Amino acid sequence: MLIAAATEEFARNPEASMADIARVAELTRATVYRHFPNREALEAAIRSEALARASRALDESRLDEGTALEVLQRVIRALSAQGMGLRFMLLQAPDADPRFLAQRAQVLAPLVDVVRRGQREGHLRENLAPEWIVTAMASLLVAAVRDAASPDSAVGELVRRTLMSGVATDAS
Repeated sequence: MLIAAATEEFARNPEASMADIARVAELTRATVYRHFPNREALEAAIRSEALARASRALDESRLDEGTALEVLQRVIRALSAQGMGLRFMLLQAPDADPRFLAQRAQVLAPLVDVVRRGQREGHLRENLAPEWIVTAMASLLVAAVRDAASPDSAVGELVRRTLMSGVATDAS
């Protein structure tokens, strides 16, 4: 509840203080500080929760069902749906944190196998490294969420069209 409240408040007000977070979470400042000694610890917890949500979204995307293109489209929809709630964290550029990048790579690792399958199926270009395709997809998702004007914008569709234009074979 506290992390969800903090995520929402940071999305509304990136400069929110711990006191602001306490107010929105309907807790005392002391309670917030008991859980998180400072804003940096709270932001780290939000990043960890974001990675857990992304991992669950991938699990729910049924990575073994359908063609690789269908899987990637499901993954893009699922991850973009998570993105707007985490816009604050993306705007704060956690991509500069090597630990976060390693954790994100671990969460996205199953997609490399999906891309390899798509290349074997002839749906994805073989002249691009699978790791690069996954990195490009993640980067496009981050960029689209960062630049999205509102939560109801078509982030997933924008990412899907852009990515597929570059990585799908002409036959697909």
